[in-house]
Amino acid sequence: MEDTENIQILQRYYHTAVVYLLLTATMAAILFGLRIFQVYLPFSLSIATVHLGTLGALTMGIMGLYLRLFYGLEVVEVKPWTVRTIHILPNVGIGILTIGFLLNTWPVLAVGFLGTAYALIWWAVEYFRWLLQADSADRKGALLFGAFGVIGLVVAVLIGGYLFHGYLSGNTVQNMRLTHIHAGFVGWASLGLLGIGIALRGGENPVTKSIGILQGSAWVWFAGFLLLAGFMVTWNLSLLMIAGSIIILGLFGYGYSMPKVGELGSDSSEAGTAAGSKRLLPYIIIGFLGLFVAILLGFDISINYPSGRAGSHRIIGVGGWLVMTFLMALLSEIPRTSLALLQSKGETVTAVQQYLYPGIFRIGWIVLTAGLLIALTGYFTSPTIMFAGLLLLTGMVAILAISVLMKYPVTTGRAS
Repeated sequence: MEDTENIQILQRYYHTAVVYLLLTATMAAILFGLRIFQVYLPFSLSIATVHLGTLGALTMGIMGLYLRLFYGLEVVEVKPWTVRTIHILPNVGIGILTIGFLLNTWPVLAVGFLGTAYALIWWAVEYFRWLLQADSADRKGALLFGAFGVIGLVVAVLIGGYLFHGYLSGNTVQNMRLTHIHAGFVGWASLGLLGIGIALRGGENPVTKSIGILQGSAWVWFAGFLLLAGFMVTWNLSLLMIAGSIIILGLFGYGYSMPKVGELGSDSSEAGTAAGSKRLLPYIIIGFLGLFVAILLGFDISINYPSGRAGSHRIIGVGGWLVMTFLMALLSEIPRTSLALLQSKGETVTAVQQYLYPGIFRIGWIVLTAGLLIALTGYFTSPTIMFAGLLLLTGMVAILAISVLMKYPVTTGRAS
C-alpha cells in the first residue's frame, strides 16, 4: 500500500464521494417519498440532485479509485499538490453549480460550470500524463478502460456546457441531452467502473496488466460508445441497435476474460484483508445483471422510441448497475485504505474481517435488491409502488453512506 500521505489523499477523495452520495441519496429519497403523495418539487431540484450524484459521488469516487492505481506504479510520478488542488476545485464548482440550478440563473451556473470543467479537464490531462509514464504492460487493462472513460468524461463536460442555453430557455435539445447523459454513464462511469473491477481482482496489489481479449473488449466497448454518441447526436435512433450490439460484445469479452485476469493478481495481504472484497460479491452479481438487462432494454427503446421502456432502463441501469457496482468499489476500498492508515501508524485492528465487512454491508445489498425489485414491479403496476421501491433503495444508500463515514473517518487513526 502507499505511504501515509498518499493514503490520506485517497481517503479525502473516497470520503468526499461518500458525502456526495449521502446528499444525493437523501435528496432523492425526499423527492421519491413526496411523489408517493403526488407532491412535486421544482424540476431544478431534481437536476441539482442528479449532478450531485454524477459530478460529486461518481466522479470524485472514480477519480480516487484510479489515483490508487497510479500510486501503486513506482514509475509514475503523482504530485501531491496537483491531486489536492484537483480535489478542491470540483467541490467549489459543484457547490456553485448546484446553487445555479436551484436559482436557475446563468451567471451562477456559468461560474460553477467553468470551475468544475476546468478541474475535470485538468484531471483528464493528468490522467494521460500518468498513463504515458506507466510501463507499456500496465496500460492495457484497468488503465486502458479508465483512459477511454476519461474521454467520455470530457465529452460529457463539453456537451454539458453546450446544454446551458437550452436548459435556461426551457428548450433543451433532446438529442444532445441524451448524448450528454450517455457520455457520462456509458462512457465515463461504466468504462471507469469496468476498469476498477479489473483492478480489484488483485486486492492489495491492484491488477493493471491485461490479456488480449480484455484489451480487445475495452476497444470494442469504446467503439460502441462512440457510435452510440454519434447516432444520438445525428438522431439516428434506429441505428442505436448497432452501437448496443457492439457494447454487449465488449461486455461478453470482459466477462469471459475476468477469470483469467484473476490469475494476474497476486494478493500478498493477510487472508482476512482480502475477505472484504470477496464478500461483496452479491453487489457485483446484481450490478452486472443490471448492466446486461439495461443494455437489452436499450434495444427496445431504439426500436420503439419514445414509447420504449425508458423508465425501467433508467431504474435498472442506475439502481442496478451503477449504484451496486460503485458501492462495491467504495465498500471494498474505503475499509482497506482505512486499515492501511491504521497500520502505518502502528495501530492494530482486532477482528479484521468484521472491520473490512461489517454486517451493515450485507444488509445493504439485501435491502437495495428488494428496493430495486419493488421499483421495477411498480413500474409495470403502480407509480406509488415504484416510488416506494425507489425510496427504499435511496434510503438504504444513505444509511450505508452514514455508516461508512462513522466507521472509517478521515481524521482519526482509531478503529471503530
